[in-house]
Amino acid sequence: MVSSNNLLSSTSEGQFHEMKIVAERNPKVKKWALTGYISQPEEIGRKLTDQEFTEIATKALEKIGVSDKNQFRLDIHNSTKQKHIHFIVNRIDISGKCTVKSHDVGRRFGEAVREVCKEKGLLTDVEIGIQKKAEMLKSLTEAIRSEDNFDNLISEMKKKGFEVQLSSNVKDGISGMRIVMEKDKNHQTDRIYKAGYKLSEISNQLKISEIKSVFEMKKVVREAQKHTDNLKEFRENMQGKGFSVKIKYKGEFIAGQKNEIQDFWIKKIGSSQEKNGFFFLKNVGFSLSAIDFDLGDAVKSLNQNSVINDTSNHLKSEKNESLIEIAGGLLGDFLNPTYVSQDEDELWKKKRKLRR
Repeated sequence: MVSSNNLLSSTSEGQFHEMKIVAERNPKVKKWALTGYISQPEEIGRKLTDQEFTEIATKALEKIGVSDKNQFRLDIHNSTKQKHIHFIVNRIDISGKCTVKSHDVGRRFGEAVREVCKEKGLLTDVEIGIQKKAEMLKSLTEAIRSEDNFDNLISEMKKKGFEVQLSSNVKDGISGMRIVMEKDKNHQTDRIYKAGYKLSEISNQLKISEIKSVFEMKKVVREAQKHTDNLKEFRENMQGKGFSVKIKYKGEFIAGQKNEIQDFWIKKIGSSQEKNGFFFLKNVGFSLSAIDFDLGDAVKSLNQNSVINDTSNHLKSEKNESLIEIAGGLLGDFLNPTYVSQDEDELWKKKRKLRR
């Protein structure tokens, strides 16, 4: 025990009995005990002294209505991986008044803890979560570019310090992904919450279906590149497998001369994907250099004489934006987020629906 208020007994049983006696002064309130705990991310929790942890808890409790007239007890646990502080508070103060409103108390307390952390110059759980998700997204996209199947992606992510957990169903096969930092695994709390984040929480741009498309396309490109020695045959081979290929040149394409190739944009013929993804650009497809730089260089090395006068299959200048730049912009936005509370986010969603 690190702190208590308005309690005389030296035992936890005696203190609980004291709280119950005070709670009976307000018979209208049946659920008089507020209990919970603060478990800071390990990066912060282990650096905090017991006194600092206690100050965070007491100030956060004050923000939701706990005063010097309320009874409470705080206990710090160091026995688990994440240092945490438990509290039990009597919502009824010694004069019989209920000072802690029950409505949304969990959310309000969470916000109060974040406010106190910011006041003390500490990162909040939300801010640490954002940093971790950005690190996961960066490592995941690097692994997608270097590998061409989920087994190899899992192995590559493990080397980077992450565990990738895949889920599947009969209709779609692999249908979901969760990424966990190895250092965040806490086997003592697995039953309470799942560590890590789902792919949809890490990025709203990158989907499992898009990762599948990237892997499929890389295999097809690699196979086509092995069995051809010039770009014309490569494109015909790809078209036979159901993919269109556009060439992006450095600068404007000039017929009759050898133009320097910058990239290849590949799209599945008849694809129903209409929205931009992390790698996919609407109406254009996938940039080969963005999904696999080494494979892009290998295709560039094919004999180009067959396309010197071909003006029909190059990417026009208005589509000249690099997908690496697009993806980099998305990641940049992700690394510099503005935190919006869940309630505020829901309010904006309702407003957008009304506008429609």
